[in-house]
Amino acid sequence: MKPLQLEGCFDERRFCIVLSESNKGTGQQNRTYRIGIKRHLNLPVAVTLYSPELGRMAHANAFLFDDSTIELGETSSPSRFWSNMRVKWTVGDINASHNNNYSYAPPLQPLENYPVVQGVNGSFSHFGASKYALDFGAKKGTPILAARGGIVIDTKSSGRKGGPTPEFAKYANYIAILHSDGTTGEYYHLMHNGVAVARGQRIQVGQLIGYTGNTGFSSVPHLHFGVYVAKYHGRYESVPFKMKPVNVDIE
Repeated sequence: MKPLQLEGCFDERRFCIVLSESNKGTGQQNRTYRIGIKRHLNLPVAVTLYSPELGRMAHANAFLFDDSTIELGETSSPSRFWSNMRVKWTVGDINASHNNNYSYAPPLQPLENYPVVQGVNGSFSHFGASKYALDFGAKKGTPILAARGGIVIDTKSSGRKGGPTPEFAKYANYIAILHSDGTTGEYYHLMHNGVAVARGQRIQVGQLIGYTGNTGFSSVPHLHFGVYVAKYHGRYESVPFKMKPVNVDIE
């Protein structure tokens, strides 16, 4: 008989879902298992678990901001739970409130050398959750500087492909930096192996963090920059921001 699977971890053990035996059932046939979730990386993340085992709503949300275990429900069949469950997550603070007085430094310098090729409400891809974002045209390999200090909360550098349609989005390389107000500054479309920082690293404004590219949903080499608030169900929302020293007020 295969041993029961009691733990499943995600995103390089950013967080794990753990089943623990409950005291409710007696005997092998009546056992129940608590469904718990706990982070293992000391950074906030908003997680949604989907499973028919969770009852009528069939999903549960958890904001993992400390090292405690959050109980999400119960199951009588671990094998059934693992076979039909799925998760979505977004890094960052679900309760973030952006500091609208903060002026972001240009992520490419001197900024006048890098034209905005898509602005707020851009018809190519800046709508909905990405409404408030800027795309700066820049040749591949241009140094990217942190627009605001914080802690690196997520990165990807393995992507090699890029193209002008949404199916290429999964190949994008990126860096996400957690700010002191809980928002994240996100830098997208970096070149393959173009990330110069690591998860958990503290970053100062103006510090070199990576190099531009053309990976993901991208038609020309450029840098996408935006400021985001985490939401459940793997979603996020961009927020207005100000950038110095040029006269750019993204509202």
